[in-house]
Amino acid sequence: MSDISINYSVHSPVETSPAINADEYHPAAIVTSENAPISPNTVLATLAAHNDVPTESLREIITGLVATIKICEVAWEADRTAMRTRINHAEDRLDVTMQAREDPDFDFNHAGVPTDFIRNNNRVPTFQIPIGEGLYLPAEFIKRDEDDRKKVWGVTGHFGTREPAYAHELFARPVDHTETPNEPLRPWFLHLLQGSTANYAHLRDAAEELGDWGLATDIARYREYEDQVRDLNATIHSLRAEADLTETLLDSCHHRLSAANADKCFAHLEAVCHGKDCCFPLTRNFAIRPTNPRGAGRGRPV
Repeated sequence: MSDISINYSVHSPVETSPAINADEYHPAAIVTSENAPISPNTVLATLAAHNDVPTESLREIITGLVATIKICEVAWEADRTAMRTRINHAEDRLDVTMQAREDPDFDFNHAGVPTDFIRNNNRVPTFQIPIGEGLYLPAEFIKRDEDDRKKVWGVTGHFGTREPAYAHELFARPVDHTETPNEPLRPWFLHLLQGSTANYAHLRDAAEELGDWGLATDIARYREYEDQVRDLNATIHSLRAEADLTETLLDSCHHRLSAANADKCFAHLEAVCHGKDCCFPLTRNFAIRPTNPRGAGRGRPV
């Protein structure tokens, strides 16, 4: 790199240019000076204003553009070096923190851990907390939400009392080994999930005693979704009954109009009838069909 002082202005780098004899040079040459950087906008404006630019002026314009490109390269390289320095510093901090955590003599600042938080101990292994600059640390201390049992709160335990707690959704995690292929759930287990309140309570309590928060959460979710499906099917059943009744009334009205020869009474209006303007098809098929192919089940209408 040279010792030349460079102006990084986003506008034209040339503030002033040496006086040039206008009789000897084309007017385009007035905006340039030897080896001085030129902004692209200045070049475009100059070329647009003059159709015939002398070779000497073009040479000076090209030299100025090359100088501008060199300045941009130097600035980009400086920014790249600074960014790499910050990334390396952040990675070094993360390595030190992770090595300290793995040290058997290392201990967390428990005074900085919120009340009622317990060690994660791989209970929620996917819980990662952002610490800035795209880096994450595992949640070492967690607490299950008292109001929403499907959510857990966590902290890293490294940053004292001012560290914010982060929320994380709980889900059942798959088993680590793949020797046994995944199989459909056994009927007896589905009976507990979908069965009576007493049977489900036994399964829910056993899941809580097992200590697997994700498994217990998805068991609760399954029951909630079952209840939602039951309510939706009940609504569909009610709407279907209402639609059947309304269609019966519609047919009765149709027969009465037919018996009264209503179409003959208004025969003079036949010329203004345009079938394409009809709001409903002439052949009706408004019956609502059940959306649940599994048939009747717990809480489902027959």
